[in-house]
Amino acid sequence: MADRHSWPAPALPPARATRRQALAALGAAAAACSPLAARAAPTTLQCAGAYADSLFHTRNLQQFARQASQSSQGAVQVEVVANAKLMPMKQVLAALGSGDLAMGEIFMSNFAQELPLLGVDSLPFIVRSFDDAKRLWNVTRQPISALLHKQGIRVLYTAPWPGQGLYARAPVNRLEDLKGQKLRVNNGATTFMAKAAGATPVDIPANNLARAIQDGEVDAMVTSSTTGVDSQSWNALGVFVDMRAWIPKNLVLMSEKRWAALPETARQALQAAASDAEARGWQLAQDADDAAQRILASHGTKITQPSYELRRSLDLLGERFARDWSGKVGVDGARVLIDYYAGAHKG
Repeated sequence: MADRHSWPAPALPPARATRRQALAALGAAAAACSPLAARAAPTTLQCAGAYADSLFHTRNLQQFARQASQSSQGAVQVEVVANAKLMPMKQVLAALGSGDLAMGEIFMSNFAQELPLLGVDSLPFIVRSFDDAKRLWNVTRQPISALLHKQGIRVLYTAPWPGQGLYARAPVNRLEDLKGQKLRVNNGATTFMAKAAGATPVDIPANNLARAIQDGEVDAMVTSSTTGVDSQSWNALGVFVDMRAWIPKNLVLMSEKRWAALPETARQALQAAASDAEARGWQLAQDADDAAQRILASHGTKITQPSYELRRSLDLLGERFARDWSGKVGVDGARVLIDYYAGAHKG
């Protein structure tokens, strides 16, 4: 006789599902079968932007981020954190190299001390136009990309700033016309220029420039058309010599570690967006330069091109700086300058 306790106890009847519960279950089942459920969650990449939202460089960076997201169908989301709020620019290269940061924006020549090849961007009196600056970038892209690759960093794109011109109280047709004047200096090139001209070098930060001009602390300065507008140079410096002393650039970079972790489709989307951002960035810089010069002229600034004698003096200064720089950088530096000047002769 079987033990009565060996029989399983009858199961309790299931509780009757409510209409709301039934619909929720059907919805969950449908979602699980949807193609969207199989799609991987988007990869978010933070980008350390260096400048304010209103600046054309930041607007270009934000458009790059939107395009990358759209082209990847949402697989990649680039989050631009502007105005150095994510981290100071000086920390960007190290963070990219370690993979702690996905993307970042730098002013190229700011890192010339640790990576001397990047100093080519601020060599004075080498380029005379945006076309020259673009040609210089074309011959330096590969060696700079290779140099940064060794640091674990990938170049996405570059975009320039407006060229640096000479502001003065009176016309400057020769370098000697600056003799005895207070020339604002902010790097080695302008310091040497002051000494060569017999001018008195004065160091004034950009945020105090408008007041210094108004108070007569500056007789001349080398800076961009856009900075001239920001500092209201027309209050005292009524001449602008559009000499394009140098045309510096920003680099937008990505961690190689973070790049390697992305699927090929996401990489292609980022590369295509970067290519468009570079083309757009060069045009935006020229547009900003043109707009700033129109504003300067509307306030009575006399805009001129360098005289033959002034240009010749500046060219000689440029040759000296180029020799000194290539001596520090070595073979790579000499090669890019040779390639740049060879291209000029072909043109």
